[in-house]
Amino acid sequence: MVKISVQAAHEQVNPIDLLNDVVLMDDKGIERCWTSDHYMPWWDTGASGGAAWPWLGAALAKTRNITIGTGVTAPILRYHPAIVAQVFATVGYMFPGRVFLGIGRGEALNEVTSGHSWPSNVEKFQRLKEAIHLIKRLWSEDWVNFKGKYYWVKDSKLYTKPSKPIPLYISGIGEQTARLAGQEGNGFVTNELNVEAITNKLFPAVEKGARESQRDYNSLDKILFLPASYNEDKQKALESIRFWRGSMIKAFFDVDVHDPRKIEENGQVIGDDTLEKMFLVVSSVEEAIKKLKKYTELGFTEIVLTNSSPKRNELVNLITDKISPHLN
Repeated sequence: MVKISVQAAHEQVNPIDLLNDVVLMDDKGIERCWTSDHYMPWWDTGASGGAAWPWLGAALAKTRNITIGTGVTAPILRYHPAIVAQVFATVGYMFPGRVFLGIGRGEALNEVTSGHSWPSNVEKFQRLKEAIHLIKRLWSEDWVNFKGKYYWVKDSKLYTKPSKPIPLYISGIGEQTARLAGQEGNGFVTNELNVEAITNKLFPAVEKGARESQRDYNSLDKILFLPASYNEDKQKALESIRFWRGSMIKAFFDVDVHDPRKIEENGQVIGDDTLEKMFLVVSSVEEAIKKLKKYTELGFTEIVLTNSSPKRNELVNLITDKISPHLN
């Protein structure tokens, strides 16, 4: 069974409109909403920049059933892991069973612009591993003393712990992070769309990590993030999803290119034909199902659609009324 979820993208939509979106998702029976956790957006023109954490609390309070978490939080520089642990412990206590945490190594556009030097890939990975270890300890133990290479806490205690275990999803586009997800996470999140890379590198790395930690690979979620735009007029769907062209340049996830204006400038080289080929840009339910099956057949258990439609409610209705019943 494949779950179709939706991402509330603060980069493109203001937080009030996103609240209305998540209420509709809840009313329509969508199970999960992932909220982006960015300081700066992937595009300058027409962008927004709401903070994920206050929005998360408001969204949980305005809905009844939907599970909401971040896709994803970077607990490496602008957020100390202890504070991440406290924030999610709190919402987990207030809304038991309705909260999850997605984490990753972050991007320069969020970390550099909020006042930090951009580390090497090796350091970012080491920071992520340490952060996971510390967050888990704070959620589960009483008094915590921890001294790692990058983070330390002394006589630290979360007095308000989550009422139920909080699922932890680890995000990445490389084998090293995929392996870590198999070792430590409840699942692996990626926006890698290359079929060969997914099947020959990423999924085997997740399985290897699970085996090393004596965990069941098949019980782990495999989650794909996919920008999506639906309109009966294909040209309108394409116009709306052009906002995400900067995120298609994979180097920007690693190197220090942090200015949305520069990212937008570089993103101009990506044409509509590439957007239509790589993203879910559709004008009919049949087209949507055909494109999604390409990924469900690879073994993904959840596909998170970043809703970039001209009328976002139309994609939500299409998911619940037509797409999900057909895929399941």
